[in-house]
Amino acid sequence: MEQLTASKYRYDLDGLRGLAIAFVVIFHVFVGRVSGGVDVFLLLSGYFFLGAQLRYAVRETADPNPLWPLWRTIRRLVPSLALTVGATAAAVYFLTPELRNLNLARQFEAAMGYFLNWEIAAQGAAYSAAQSQVSPLQHLWSMAVQGQFYLFAITLGSVVAWWARRRRRYAKSVSPARLAGPLLILLTAASFGYAWYLSMNDQLLNYYSTFSRFWELCLGAVLALYASRVSLPAQLRAACGIVGVLMVLSTGLLFDGATLFPGPATLYPIGGAVLVVLSGGAGVRWLASPWMRWLGRIAYPLYLWHWPLLIISTVYLNLHNPTLVLGVCVIAASVILAELTHRCVEEPLKQHGKRPVAGERRCATALQQVRVNMAARGRAFGGLVVALVVISTLYVPLLWRAEVAALADVRLDPVRYPGVAATSMSRVPAAEPMPDPYLLADLVSPAWSDGCMSLLHDDPKKLAVDFADSDCIYGDRQAETLMVMVGGSHAEQWMAPLDKLGKQHGFKIIPLVRQGCPAFVEEKDRVFSEDCKQFNQVMIKRLEKLNPDLVFSTATRPLLEAGRFLDEVPKSYVTLWDYLAQRNIAFVGVRDNPWFLNPDGTGQMVSQCFAETGDISQCGRLKEHVYAPVNPAAKYQKRPDFVAVDTADWFCPVDTCPPVIGNIYVYRDGNHMGDDFALTLAPLLWEQMRPVVELVKHNTRVTTPHSMAPSSAPSAPPSTTSSSSSSTTAQPTPASPSVVATSSPQPTPVQSYSLPEWDREALPNKENQWVLRHHPRLEPPH
Repeated sequence: MEQLTASKYRYDLDGLRGLAIAFVVIFHVFVGRVSGGVDVFLLLSGYFFLGAQLRYAVRETADPNPLWPLWRTIRRLVPSLALTVGATAAAVYFLTPELRNLNLARQFEAAMGYFLNWEIAAQGAAYSAAQSQVSPLQHLWSMAVQGQFYLFAITLGSVVAWWARRRRRYAKSVSPARLAGPLLILLTAASFGYAWYLSMNDQLLNYYSTFSRFWELCLGAVLALYASRVSLPAQLRAACGIVGVLMVLSTGLLFDGATLFPGPATLYPIGGAVLVVLSGGAGVRWLASPWMRWLGRIAYPLYLWHWPLLIISTVYLNLHNPTLVLGVCVIAASVILAELTHRCVEEPLKQHGKRPVAGERRCATALQQVRVNMAARGRAFGGLVVALVVISTLYVPLLWRAEVAALADVRLDPVRYPGVAATSMSRVPAAEPMPDPYLLADLVSPAWSDGCMSLLHDDPKKLAVDFADSDCIYGDRQAETLMVMVGGSHAEQWMAPLDKLGKQHGFKIIPLVRQGCPAFVEEKDRVFSEDCKQFNQVMIKRLEKLNPDLVFSTATRPLLEAGRFLDEVPKSYVTLWDYLAQRNIAFVGVRDNPWFLNPDGTGQMVSQCFAETGDISQCGRLKEHVYAPVNPAAKYQKRPDFVAVDTADWFCPVDTCPPVIGNIYVYRDGNHMGDDFALTLAPLLWEQMRPVVELVKHNTRVTTPHSMAPSSAPSAPPSTTSSSSSSTTAQPTPASPSVVATSSPQPTPVQSYSLPEWDREALPNKENQWVLRHHPRLEPPH
């Protein structure tokens, strides 16, 4: 194949790499879409890096020791990464504290450890366009994938070097294509098939997974081994080069890479890059020009710098999205910083010496140079500075965690911070609103922090209570009265006041909750996820076995999925209430709190907004925009063991729903209240739910699960006569007239729910142990 120079090095591919990253930056800043440049970058990384490892491995003097290429790679990649990540941590801490959160803290650690792609996937953060709520480290997922691939490449190179040394006993020469080619082709095909599968089943994981991205890097290595064997006519090679570049440049205009890559659609930009490789540089000689080669040299630091500059400047200037002027400034600053990083960090600290041959004592030589050579001493000092930057960067997440832990352990003085009690006070004490609005988002409520709530990307067929380190029992742990909390995070956010009330009034609470998943028996609204449906099936089965005295959840919510913003009772909620009515299980349902949304549908950080602007009208909401005139759940309150708690006046005491009430920030994010404010609601909540709690505590109920066989009609009241299979129990007199059970008609169930009876063997062993350990009255029937 014709080369552009006498050297076998492909300078035109350096130019293609620079062009790909330049388009990544331009599309990130001005278009807000994935351009496909990262995919091309990964292909070329495989082409250059693994190709070099395999070519070296078959040399007669090759040293199979993997430490040298690993050290060389660390010196090439880590200094620039440490500089940009460290600078980002400092900028977040001092300039944009609103970005501080524990998710970002974990991302800093993951970025330095080259596993950020897995961390972001675990956090469920889809790859998003630049805006004020996006992580400034989001783009480093690709560096993590690249680093993990490099470890594979170094390992494979060492294995091939060792195997080539053995083969050389029987053959005069060995070929890297023969030794490693079939394996790489197989891995490329397998990874591509996996990416295709994930693109139809879990695109978020697909986008970040090393295994689904592996084919892009592996294909680059295959090209390095086999492309030189492809002989094409000159005119066809020129056409390949031109068409290939056009495909690479047009990818971002034709595809939304965040929703399609690295699935089959990625063949378009990758295919364009392959055509450029096969062209041998013909037709696109301008890619090897000095200017394009310079762009290729600074491509790595340019990619590192541009995204944190864009996000931090957007947040600092209080913009929701970057403007045109800001975008131009960010690109200019990124290019300048990339050039400085390349000259002052990359070049001085990278390994300049050739790879050692077998038997060479390179480490001893390097130590000797440090003693006598000023340049070597400078590099050693630079390495020490990089190590200090890494340590400092990893210290920042520890500092944030300590701040959150300290804040979580402190409860506000109720005199200076009365919370909702201020709505009935003639004068509220003067005090700065608390707690720290920039740490509020990480002050999640007890069940969440204890690992007792299933999160969005947990297995929907499992309950978090079965696998949490905590036993997931709240309130009075020794009480006989059992409340089960069901629903999503908007139910779980009431755990702090319920825990307090349970300890005061003698009931315990067990959460069976999942983030973003309202509780229902049958999904009637057709807007909730398939995972939510599966989880609710598991939750209902566990509810059947726990046989609680009462259930707690939300009774209303805005159906944002259907474009409705006032609170209402979803049809799916009624299926749960009918199910509970059939089994004489009491229900306490709270009206949902306001949701604060930005125009694009994302959550507004309400408390941070007020801390920065002090403007209630800008950061609050009109009551009529979030609440219906009358509690929508009130019309379902037709039985004495059902109460629909109206919270509207608690969150919106007048015509406005403010971000601060009684000197306490109400919301930890755009739609969840903070624990400090929630605890001030405990007396009001108890006043509403007390009749139901007293009713279930003074009424005898059947508690053996097998006797709760569902039917098409509501269950009869508890029996007061004896039988051969149950003991005689007298119906006690209620404590007060307010809790007397009446003969009010119960709602007609929408259907007969057929659930399995108690079956110890049907439960996984750990789940079975949890049920019996935490609710021993549920011993299976004899």
